[in-house]
Order: sequence, then structure tokens, then C-alpha cells
Amino acid sequence: MDGGHFIPKGKSSYWALKIDNIHPQCKGCNGFGMRNGTAAQQYTLWMQDRYGYDFVKNMFATQKNICKIYASEYEEMLKDFNDQINKHRKRLGE
Repeated sequence: MDGGHFIPKGKSSYWALKIDNIHPQCKGCNGFGMRNGTAAQQYTLWMQDRYGYDFVKNMFATQKNICKIYASEYEEMLKDFNDQINKHRKRLGE
């Protein structure tokens, strides 16, 4: 699985690391499918079902906003992500 970004991380520093923008995707959908297939349309519909039309519309409207993250914030994010990974590993019995 890949971490598929709804708003591509290369197009938005604001949404690049926001958890609501990143979801599991198979490698095919995240790569070829997003550029050349129907994965982008399917992802959009899924995002609207999950978060609502207005939230997705706001994501597009704010994708050019600038987000400066400092080293201490990255460290905190990394700790939170690792805590989530460990929680799910325990949940899955790993």
C-alpha cells in the first residue's frame, strides 16, 4: 500500500502532510491510475462520501496556501504517526 494524497503533495505544501489528505491506495491506483486511469475520479467521489462536498471543495480552494513547518513540528508529527502505526500493529496482532 501507498499513502495516496488526494491533493498531490507536489501541488500543495498546505495539504501535503495533513492526515485528511492521505489514505491507503494500492501502488497501481496511486501511480498510473491517478494520472492515466479513473482512480482520481473515484478518489474524489470517495472523499466526498467520507468528508462531504464542502470539505473537498475547501481542499481545492486552499491547496495553494503556504504551510511552513518547523523541525519541532515535524518531530511531533513523526511521534504521532509512529504512535498510530504502533497502535494498529497491536490491533492487528503484529
